[in-house]
Amino acid sequence: MGAKFPIVLRFSQWKQQDFAVRLAATPQELSRFLDPLTAAGVDAFHCSTRRFWEPEFEGSDLNLAGWTKKLTGKPTITVGSVSLGIDFIASFGGAQDPSAGAGGAGRASHMDRLVEMLARGDFDLVAVGRALLSDPAWANKVRDGRFGELNAFTRDALATLV
Repeated sequence: MGAKFPIVLRFSQWKQQDFAVRLAATPQELSRFLDPLTAAGVDAFHCSTRRFWEPEFEGSDLNLAGWTKKLTGKPTITVGSVSLGIDFIASFGGAQDPSAGAGGAGRASHMDRLVEMLARGDFDLVAVGRALLSDPAWANKVRDGRFGELNAFTRDALATLV
């Protein structure tokens, strides 16, 4: 790659088959993983967790993207159930989003947390996937602070991909 070609590396701190698996159990282990990648020229890190709002390590409220930014100084992208109230795998079993009632109050509280974390500089970008399938106006609603109007993701939204 040339020096002007940006390299973004996505990595996960969990697996769909085992939500408890961890790439790094401590900030020191995470640093040992990230340091060689940073030295090799990674420009930004896309940090995938099951739920972006959950702290990554005990004693800190930073998520994986926050810790990665703190340890590397590089830009980070957070992702993990952004504006969703149900796990992806559970949606295939027919489960519905428990935050769908009451104007999406559960999703709205997580979105308030997302805005707070972004404003304090924990991460630089937010990746969104499934939420956009159910709500093409998602970005406009979030921009305008209309979190209670966000449509809940359902497995039926996946059918729109074919």
